[in-house]
Amino acid sequence: MGQLRTHSGIRRGSAISANAMSTVAAMLLLSALSACAGQQVRPFSAGEAVWEDDDRHHVAEMPREYWSGLAWDAIDQIVFVPTNRFLRMDFAEAAENVNAFDEVPNSSWFENRLGLREMTHEELRRGACPEAVLRGDETWTIVAGKPNGANPGFIIRDEQGRGWVIKFDGRNFRDERATAADVFGSRVYHAAGYHSPCNIIVHFDREVLQIGEDAETEDERGEDIPMAEHHIDEIVSGAIRTEDGLYRASASLFVDGRPIGPWRYQGRRRDDPNDAVRHEDRRELRGSRLLAAWLNHFDAREQNTLSTWFETEDGRNYVRHYLIDFGDCLGSRWLQDGLSRRFGYSSYFDPAHVAADFLSLGFISRPWNDVEISRVAPMLGYFDAEHFDPRRWRAGYPNPAFARETPEDGAWMARIIARMDEDAIRVMLGEGRVINEEDEAELMRVLLARRQRILDHYLRVRSPLADFEVQEDGTTVCFADLATLSGVTDASVLRYETRYYDGRFRVPVWVRTENPGGAVPPEKLCVSLVEDGHRSFGGGEGADADSYVIVDLLLYPEPAMDPLGPARLHFYDNGEAGYQLVGIERPEDAVAPGRRRGAGD
Repeated sequence: MGQLRTHSGIRRGSAISANAMSTVAAMLLLSALSACAGQQVRPFSAGEAVWEDDDRHHVAEMPREYWSGLAWDAIDQIVFVPTNRFLRMDFAEAAENVNAFDEVPNSSWFENRLGLREMTHEELRRGACPEAVLRGDETWTIVAGKPNGANPGFIIRDEQGRGWVIKFDGRNFRDERATAADVFGSRVYHAAGYHSPCNIIVHFDREVLQIGEDAETEDERGEDIPMAEHHIDEIVSGAIRTEDGLYRASASLFVDGRPIGPWRYQGRRRDDPNDAVRHEDRRELRGSRLLAAWLNHFDAREQNTLSTWFETEDGRNYVRHYLIDFGDCLGSRWLQDGLSRRFGYSSYFDPAHVAADFLSLGFISRPWNDVEISRVAPMLGYFDAEHFDPRRWRAGYPNPAFARETPEDGAWMARIIARMDEDAIRVMLGEGRVINEEDEAELMRVLLARRQRILDHYLRVRSPLADFEVQEDGTTVCFADLATLSGVTDASVLRYETRYYDGRFRVPVWVRTENPGGAVPPEKLCVSLVEDGHRSFGGGEGADADSYVIVDLLLYPEPAMDPLGPARLHFYDNGEAGYQLVGIERPEDAVAPGRRRGAGD
């Protein structure tokens, strides 16, 4: 006993093989071989887990450009898609692109960053930006007016020939929330693993702007007309200015590749042979609902996505997928106050809420009736933590990927958000250049409080244990407890239980319970995989059925409470070479592997 040890540092992602497979790992079907004492459970092969998705093959012909109509998409998502799902009885099942370690492989959609490795403050600060960004003392050549969006702006080219979208804060509420949110949101999504643009805050003088040849903008009828100096004056007239008279704006660098329009949160592109997984069944798109809820990114819709025809250095072409435009985050308000106070709580048109209010004659208490404009930082509008419930958060109109989020998808994103600690958030928020220190302090408070509400729920939905690493001795596995490190559980009363199954019997060979003690949670915990000489019976090279081992690691958050669902680790016992971790599951409860919940012995 007493085999649980603590260490002072976490090496994240150490269970990942350096040589990632290029094809999707074949999941072996659950064996139905009967034994006198039970049923064999070997769902994972002894091969390497998949960490690179096979969706970046060269595609010879560029897919057609896609234009997304705002009105049609809204009607489609509010009426037709939900109706179709109901009639088809299309209920959410497990996400399709999850590897053997319960993670999402790198792909044209997603790249593991903070979820599996440490990120330096410099990486967090930079986001997707190159080392050299737009400067406010160089010449900006305007090539067009910004064609759409809530905030005014224009498109420029810098002295290096790079394209940037320049956006100013809205004129209705005279604060810097929109530009700060656009920059901060891009950093958060990038750190989480999504492809997002380089967004920065710029301060510049009117004199750096010059109109390029053939530059056009739109008139009030939506027709293209030549851009003139008075158009620039009109655009910058409502911009926030610094104490020394410079204009404040956000600048978004054009992403790599040729734009071919938005991508959809459902279905697949028929003209992209790499697009093999239905978008609504991608874990990174389902899980992004929780990230959107945290920031109140209610405008998470297909119009704020972008596909590009990307060319690699070796001449391959494939479609890359971006999330863009985060200016609605952190308390966006519209002139219609009754609508603004609903953001995050109800859709623009929510049939369920409308019907319930009608049948109850409006007597149902709604959170949007109680929210108030922040008195400490009015720029945050109705963005608060007191009324925030991440389980019930809603986008502006239904998002088909969000609607299919499972507890496993939410728990996956919560583990990523758990790694965005106060220091990381402060670093990323600093790039938003909030003007008033009191406003920034209040924004930090709200962000941390909303984050804690997410973690308090979702780190209990599935096991919060992560960062598993088999040590050099081959019989010890170390891990991090994200719930305790995040303050969700109390380290002083916490205890862990290890249950060892030999892969053949449905009852554990041995059970060990330990409490590391101490008020300060350890960053790393280790448990032995052997107990009184107990190992699997076969050994060998991991091919023998008897060499398969399952270890459940359970966390008891409080002495009188049942344990959370386990982190179920699958190993092959390779004899003297030690244990090989081949799979991780996070079941809902601690029912033994190979048994159905509620089944008898």
